[in-house]
Amino acid sequence: MAGQRDNRKHPRIELILKVDYPSSEDFLADYTGNASESGLFIATNKRFEAGEELTFDISFPGLLDPIRCRAKVQWRRSGESVSDDNPEGIGVAFEFDSQDQADRIRELVTKLNAEAYEATEKKDTPVPDSFRVIVVEDNPLVREMLRFAVKKFHKAKLGTTRSLEVQEAENGQVAWEQMQSAHFDMAIVDFFMPVMDGQQLINHIRHDESMKSMPVIVVSVGGDEVRRTVYAEGADLFLDKPVVFHQLFESMQKLLSLPSRKEH
Repeated sequence: MAGQRDNRKHPRIELILKVDYPSSEDFLADYTGNASESGLFIATNKRFEAGEELTFDISFPGLLDPIRCRAKVQWRRSGESVSDDNPEGIGVAFEFDSQDQADRIRELVTKLNAEAYEATEKKDTPVPDSFRVIVVEDNPLVREMLRFAVKKFHKAKLGTTRSLEVQEAENGQVAWEQMQSAHFDMAIVDFFMPVMDGQQLINHIRHDESMKSMPVIVVSVGGDEVRRTVYAEGADLFLDKPVVFHQLFESMQKLLSLPSRKEH
């Protein structure tokens, strides 16, 4: 990945940012880490500051020709926040020059997802004794990334003891209609959605006798204000966007290990 740094105090200098991905799943893991910003995490020890602009190429041989991208640095991970699971680097948000460019990035993610779980079940086919999760999110790309994360969790933590079924909904109303006709073991919900938002959906869930004990994880922007709101409605856990895989994994594992949810 080649990058160009825009330094306004000095002449422009060329930098090389190289990200090695052993597999398509590793790329998706990084991409999901900043999916809410339609961006990417770049592992680098070069000094970049929030707001700086970069240009770089993204390509995967056999899947996609190189795409020249522009992006703006959103945040930097360094110092005490760096660990084996969280390497030093920057989170960048894409600044697409055209819809075609955005579509090509989405095409790449879609192709990599297809590779990553090619042999998995069809999501619309009911499977006996399955672990059933509903992902409620209005952004189709974030829905896709969360679905991939759930599949990774199932493979790593549940193995073959229970098959997996993941359903998706673009807003709370669609999700609520699906919940009326099917049982789910867990819900992953965004807060800000059209038609019916996350707060309203959680309220419906907690006042329905058949699903009031279902674990609900809220993954959203909004910080402490949204956190307090969803906990008051009965959510089990709140995760700030952007969320990385291990946070979601740990949250799901924690909730599934509880004998029963505590009333809020």
